Amino acid sequence: MLRKLYADNYKCLVNFELRFKDVTLLLGPNGTGKTSVLDVMSRLRRVLVDGIKIAERDAFPTATLTRWDARDTQSFGLDVEIDGDEYHYQLEVKHERATGRARIALEQLRVCGRPLFSCSLGEAQLYRDDYSEGPRLSVDWEESFLARISAGRDNKRLSRFMDFMRTLVVCGLDPRSFVAESARESTVLARDGANFADWYRHLVQERTELAVELASSLKDVFEDFRGIRMERVGADTRAMLVSWNGRDGHTLRLDEISDGERVLIALYALIGLAGDDGFTLFLDEPDNYVALSEIQPWLIALVDACGNAKCQAVVGSHHPEIIDHLGGDKGVLLDKTSTGVTKARDLSTADAKGGLRLSDLVARGWIGEE
Repeated sequence: MLRKLYADNYKCLVNFELRFKDVTLLLGPNGTGKTSVLDVMSRLRRVLVDGIKIAERDAFPTATLTRWDARDTQSFGLDVEIDGDEYHYQLEVKHERATGRARIALEQLRVCGRPLFSCSLGEAQLYRDDYSEGPRLSVDWEESFLARISAGRDNKRLSRFMDFMRTLVVCGLDPRSFVAESARESTVLARDGANFADWYRHLVQERTELAVELASSLKDVFEDFRGIRMERVGADTRAMLVSWNGRDGHTLRLDEISDGERVLIALYALIGLAGDDGFTLFLDEPDNYVALSEIQPWLIALVDACGNAKCQAVVGSHHPEIIDHLGGDKGVLLDKTSTGVTKARDLSTADAKGGLRLSDLVARGWIGEE
């Protein structure tokens, strides 16, 4: 489970620390850093899992430095609990503003305070599971060497951390971008969900019973829902089809159903498919395109899945229904100080006052006042 994120000199996040619960609601006015938190998690995953260069657009280019901060070094940290052990990952990125280049100045991974991996300015030191020193290597300091390490009998702890990073899903679903046809499987859901058919195809191929469970859940969501299937339309291409009872045509492609139906299918898939495998979900405005009556059932399903320790979720939202359902004990308020940096603090039932709902207080701007 993800316990804490630290970010410094990244956009509005300066010496920023955020602690996570089984379900965490991020709320606050626009521009206070909700999307920046999700961006950092997405970028860390791209660097660690996909192995992209540190200065690439989807990693940490110079443009991500805090505009008013003269320092050239960005710092990031993750605290993660895995199988009862406390892991700490640290990354420092050194930028050259004049050239736009960036390199890893420091990267290290520790478990229970003891080293598993350390890299400084192109020199990497690996450690075995018994914490004895392993190989020392010269590496490319423009990318994370962790992305290149293969699992072995002496680095199982390090491999568990990398497996955790692979379970991170960061998305803000845009149903207009969803593609109905899948030419290949994908292990990663795109940030906007465009490759949902590819991702669904991969998960169902891995665990066929999950498709049955998802279909069962969706029958409670849509009164006339029948099922989903991937139909061959080419040598390697499959079309994602949704079957209904009592509709003209009975079966429609993913891009032929409504935006709201696409989003709901994806949201329940995230709970049922990803959640069952212990994924950590970062969801930006999941209520977009969803009707008011459809939000609470999905929220209940999400909280139940996370409460059963199947998954963890971080939700960024302005929606009153989500604020009132999660905010009292799972809410974290992001707010900008007079210096322009973002701070985070936990909300509680004590923040509700005057008989008003938490969402009413947020709407009036009274949350965060001392």
